[in-house]
Formats: sequence, C-alpha cells, structure tokens
Amino acid sequence: MKFSFLLIGLSCIHPLANAVDLSMTYGTHDLYVHEKKSHTFGADIGIVANKMSDSGTLLNGSLTVFVANNKDKLDPDYDPIWYIADAQVTGNLYPLTSNTGLDWLARLDIKNNTVSGIEKQHKLFTGIGLHYTTPTVKLSLKTLIGYYLSEIDDDVPFIAGYSPDDLSNKTTAYSLRAESKVKLNSKMDIYARIQQWRDNNQWLENQYALILNHDTAPYIDKSTLTLSMEHSRYNLDPYQKIGLPPILPWGSDTLIRLYISVVL
Repeated sequence: MKFSFLLIGLSCIHPLANAVDLSMTYGTHDLYVHEKKSHTFGADIGIVANKMSDSGTLLNGSLTVFVANNKDKLDPDYDPIWYIADAQVTGNLYPLTSNTGLDWLARLDIKNNTVSGIEKQHKLFTGIGLHYTTPTVKLSLKTLIGYYLSEIDDDVPFIAGYSPDDLSNKTTAYSLRAESKVKLNSKMDIYARIQQWRDNNQWLENQYALILNHDTAPYIDKSTLTLSMEHSRYNLDPYQKIGLPPILPWGSDTLIRLYISVVL
C-alpha cells in the first residue's frame, strides 16, 4: 500500500517529458541468492530521466520498483515490494587527446528492502576519472570518495542473536569504478562494470554488472529491450559479533532483469 501512489505516479509523468528525456521501463526479474539456491521472481516498473545541460554536463537518474513473489521466505516477515534508485551528474574536465580525457562524476545509489536482507543502502560518491572513446568503444576508470551506509534487515539477524544496534554500517569510503561499453552492431550494444567500495580497513562491497541492449524500435516505437545482470557481494565482517554466527547466512545476491524501455 505504501508504494501505491508511487506506482501511479510513475505512470502519470508524461507532461514532464518536455523538460527532460524520459523513459518508462516494464519488466520481469529474478533476485538470486547463490548460497541458498534461492530464486525470487517478480515484476518491475521504472522511470529513467536524462538531460544534457547547455554546458555539456549530463544529468541522469532512475527509479525502479519491484514486486516480488517471496516463495522461499529467506526473510520470514518480508514485505514483497522493494526499490532501487540512482542519480548521477557527469562532465568533462580536460581533453588529453581526440579520444581520451579527464572527467568527473557525482553519484547517489539507493537500495531498499531486498529479499536478500538489505534493509537500506545509500552510497553517495564523487570523484574523477579517465575515459577513452571511439565510435564503437567507450572505456572509463574512476576513483571516488564518499559516504557508504548499509543496514541489514532485522528479522534474520535477531534469530541469530544480533541487536538493533548491530545492523548498520556507516563510514567514509573509497571506490574504484571501471566501465566499458561496446557497440556490437547497428542494433545492439553491451555494457560492463566492475566496482569496489572500501573503507580504511577493509573492502565493503564488490559489484559486477553486465547489460545487453537491443533496439526494438521496428517492433515497438522508441523502445529498447534490455537483459541485465548485477551481482553484489557484501563483506559481513563489519557486523560480526564474537560468539555469534554471521549476521546473514549468505553474503551475496544477483539481480537478473529482462525489461523493455519506452521513450515518452
């Protein structure tokens, strides 16, 4: 119920299309937890916004709401609606050659209420990077600094003996982000990303993403079909209490999505 107005709003934003480039996404997904051999399937709907400023700064963001069929009950008291959101601002700093240059990035990532036990996660980072661009290939490497918050849902940890004060990890952190995008042909491209977040003492999270896009405009006007995979591995050591088992009996999840994007 708490997401009802949000879902309605996602379907009623066409008047905003004059201000920014907007797309709606409609799809299905599976959140896979390898350690438990658990598949949680569901449907999702989202909004993606992009805008290029007059100065050449690119602003983009997205919000996706997922409705899950929680048949495996990894969390015994799970509300089967969750969401991810992001906002990003990027711009060029200094050209080095016709194909390479320095750039900057500021990015916010939010994840809430996953079936894999992430109650909330906020990552706010900024930094600089080096990029290489040709008509068919784009490569980039960025170093970032910022704020990392990850909080574990309470149901499973309480059973293991953890208290509410044990569930959250907040810290200043650093991140290394490597990305590539390759145009396969006139209709398809593939994107890959590897990223790690860490504090002064240890790694916090590793993430691997692979996205395949196919232009389906000949079949559905202004549309793209996307198959994506995002694997996240979480370091549970910052939550560990002496004499207790790990705060979660798993430490990773993989989000697999198949969705169509339609430009408004």
